[in-house]
Amino acid sequence: MDSDKPVNWLGRRKERKAVKLSVDHAAEVLQAVIGMNETVQSFNKGPDDLVERIDRVFDKEREADKVKEEITTELSEGAYLPPSRGHLLRLITTADDIADDARAAAAKLEFLEPGEVDGDISNGLAQLAYLSQECVKPLKRAFTLLFEKENVKESIGETEKVEKMEEKIDYFRANNLIPKIVEWADRSHRPGMTILITQIEENIEEVADQAENTADTIREIALGSA
Repeated sequence: MDSDKPVNWLGRRKERKAVKLSVDHAAEVLQAVIGMNETVQSFNKGPDDLVERIDRVFDKEREADKVKEEITTELSEGAYLPPSRGHLLRLITTADDIADDARAAAAKLEFLEPGEVDGDISNGLAQLAYLSQECVKPLKRAFTLLFEKENVKESIGETEKVEKMEEKIDYFRANNLIPKIVEWADRSHRPGMTILITQIEENIEEVADQAENTADTIREIALGSA
């Protein structure tokens, strides 16, 4: 087997620290997404604690950033071979984008009044947030299975779950949520609020998109190690 294939660097001592940190990073990313989902669900129910929930998402996103910086420092200082450095950098960059979008979605909710948002749209955003959270959960499991348990087959299976969930999200957006937003925008004539709702919807959807991108990288590493 080619010495540059991912399987050969997963077990090398020098790479183990960065690999372990990447699992920690994925855990923080998932917590940011869970916090985002809880924030959207709270908004949908008419929250009293929205600001506190948003702050918690920010905290989790900052924790993810700290781990990302630690990984970046480790990769820049260590004698890593190009294949391992490239795979890990791409992995943590796309994974970190998930937390960034979760934070952005939660932050923008603070500028909306729950009672002013159409109920169907609010419910749709809540459903989208939940689906996006469920898209990231198997992604975290894929990290653990590949980098801690070195179970290639099961890790690939989890990445396939991410892909299927992302497809489900695309279908839900195209056939349910987006038509309702367009209809409400035409009826309400509130361009500012429409733009904000659209941006929140896009941030939540981007959580799933970036989860799929990250899953693709994990699958690439896993297949290279098979």
